[in-house]
Amino acid sequence: MNSHRNCAAVTGRAMATGLALAIVAWTAPQAALGAGKAPSIDGVWEITNVTVTGANPMTTPSPEASLYTFSHGHYVYVADTSRTPRTAATPAKDPANPTDAEKLAKYQEWGPVIAQGGAYTVKGATLTRVASVAKNVAAIGPGGQSESEFKLTGGTLVLITKSPAGQPAREQRLTLARVK
Repeated sequence: MNSHRNCAAVTGRAMATGLALAIVAWTAPQAALGAGKAPSIDGVWEITNVTVTGANPMTTPSPEASLYTFSHGHYVYVADTSRTPRTAATPAKDPANPTDAEKLAKYQEWGPVIAQGGAYTVKGATLTRVASVAKNVAAIGPGGQSESEFKLTGGTLVLITKSPAGQPAREQRLTLARVK
């Protein structure tokens, strides 16, 4: 009877050892892949600084509200590009028939807002975005494709967009902070 118990104990230890080795063999490559995997831009970001060089240079160290969301190959971007907080337009007296002045006031309220979303790809340090929906129709589709070089350091993402060939030299640097 003791030999039967010893055999069962040895078999149990062998199975446990085999299971432990299988787990190590399966997780070690996964851990190695995770350790060598490049950091992801997936997440929610807000713009903390805007710098434009070239024609009409400017720096906005504390821009108005914005959100950039990257997730599984899709992005959504909404930003208020005004330099001061926006004010609401006075509601139209007859919303179905606004006056020219009421239309202008609403335009001035909404003019600084950028909104778009679509698909993105990352190849090396290049981020390519193709909008499928946007406030500005010219930004939609292949003609509105946008390429930026990006640098990701911890919770900071810098998007560097240069003017296309044949256009005056211009570079826009958006510094974004990951939203927690």
